[in-house]
Amino acid sequence: MEAIAMNASQWKGADRRECTRVRLQLRLAVVYPQHSGRPYRPIHHGKSHDICMSGLSMIVDENVFDEGKVTILLALPPLHPWASQKIITSIARMTYAIRSSKLNGYKIGVAFLEFKQDGQALLEASLRRALKKAGAAGMQITSARLRARLSRDSQPPRC
Repeated sequence: MEAIAMNASQWKGADRRECTRVRLQLRLAVVYPQHSGRPYRPIHHGKSHDICMSGLSMIVDENVFDEGKVTILLALPPLHPWASQKIITSIARMTYAIRSSKLNGYKIGVAFLEFKQDGQALLEASLRRALKKAGAAGMQITSARLRARLSRDSQPPRC
């Protein structure tokens, strides 16, 4: 059997996203298209792990990876206690799925293909608010151009 040499440094910290990703936990649902002649696929619920304008990674209890297009429903928190919750609808493609014992579930990468109605503007505004709010609170922000982790004592408390 021939061994395959792999340079680990080329993978360390690799990030293919070109926009700023934000550690933001939003409730979400994955809705599969229903095809005649195929078994029904139920809606799966989870939460985002990190998110940017081009996609997100989500944490779910079971491997829900699908090679086709799926609909992702993201629940944005209301801006005020009296405001209604906004739901972003996006058509997306799943890019990877890994089992994470650290996160106690499956981490699945999703690339947004298109947004319905004003979903793109709502997501952009929500990410801007989260980045502004986290400026002093210590949210991790990474992208292909910027890699920064604020000090441990400035990180938000874990639940």
